[in-house]
Amino acid sequence: MGKIGAVFAGFADLASQWAVHTPGGTAGRVQHTGDDFVGFRRGHRDGGVAAWRFERRKMGNRGRFCRFCGLGPPGSGSCPEGTAGRDRHTGDDFGRVRAVQGKWTGSSNWSTLLDPLNGEQFIRIAEVGEKEIQPFVESLSKCPKHGLHNPFKSPERYLLYGDISTKAAHMLSLPKVSNFFTRLIQRVSPKSYQQALGEVQVTQKFLENFCGDQVRFLARLFAVPGNHLGQQSHGYRWPYGPVAIITPFNFPLEIPVLQLMGALYMGNKPILKVDSKVSIVMEQMMRLLHYCGLPVEDVDFINSDGKTMNKLLMEANPRMTLFTGSSRVAEKLAVDLKGRVKLEDAGFDWKILGPDVNEVAYVSWVCDQDAYACSGQKCSAQSVLFMHENWSSTSLLSKMKDLADRRKLEDLTVGPVLTDTIFIPSGHQ
Repeated sequence: MGKIGAVFAGFADLASQWAVHTPGGTAGRVQHTGDDFVGFRRGHRDGGVAAWRFERRKMGNRGRFCRFCGLGPPGSGSCPEGTAGRDRHTGDDFGRVRAVQGKWTGSSNWSTLLDPLNGEQFIRIAEVGEKEIQPFVESLSKCPKHGLHNPFKSPERYLLYGDISTKAAHMLSLPKVSNFFTRLIQRVSPKSYQQALGEVQVTQKFLENFCGDQVRFLARLFAVPGNHLGQQSHGYRWPYGPVAIITPFNFPLEIPVLQLMGALYMGNKPILKVDSKVSIVMEQMMRLLHYCGLPVEDVDFINSDGKTMNKLLMEANPRMTLFTGSSRVAEKLAVDLKGRVKLEDAGFDWKILGPDVNEVAYVSWVCDQDAYACSGQKCSAQSVLFMHENWSSTSLLSKMKDLADRRKLEDLTVGPVLTDTIFIPSGHQ
């Protein structure tokens, strides 16, 4: 655990800044450009504590390495096409994107993601096919309905997760680590640096909130006196056991980490599926959590299409599924899983300005942020604005226009935004 090599490539803007060694000292390079790529590695021990180590340096023209295995030039035979390369020192796979039953494994199915900024080939993802889901089904079926821990079973694991949260929160508080995740989020889900950094900071604060004894306190029970001597009513916070978490593309770190850790704190065994377009962010976070002490067998991590994931859910029959995404898929899951699902689905968000006019500059700023920050891909995004006629005599609209005009693709303060006609909301689902 913790012997983690550099595992992903293709980040041209990051490549000029960071080169990180694998445990054996081999630097990874982007296959087509020769640029450096980034990742985590386990550094030297200081006082018996293993530390993550980042190094900033330029590689120059010291050779090019395969983007998947990092061991040799493209075409050298060190990484056959369609096969994830292996770290010669640890035996671990590079480019692996699924974890099941405590092991990172590859897949026979590969898909190529396109760069959201230029449409070129970007990242190859090993997606699990319908014929490969059995290990995940078996992994979930091994977890009993009383979970991996509960108030009567392995209560020391509450403290374990308090320690994991402490270490992970500390890691995300380090500027180099937070910048790493911020830039990675930007690369796969284009948003401004401040928007991406805010996602990292929220995640870090969440982990801080559950340091030390806080996970144990989260499982606090209650007792109520009964009707007569010797009678009491006790309530316990109990895990579901095997559960599934499905998260979208727009917040590739915050949503999956908060939902995943909440499930783990209470003793559940989750299978986590993040949108494949951005799952590399959570893959890196999983590796960081493993380094911070997360037992590798506690979480299964999968990339697949929706049809395959639906089949997995039907066969594994998790006792609860947490889904964040479109209302169409949410309605299907509610039927397929017979109600054993918690939903955070799509919405059409109205902003209504009443007759009282004040703080025009601030209101215009909020409207701009809600409409265009993260290109409108937020749960709280402003879909439509209704304003009282009293606002028409103010500078609100002109200020909103000026703020929107400042946004540009170059700094990722805005991406593609679709504008619908006034007739669309009535048929919106």
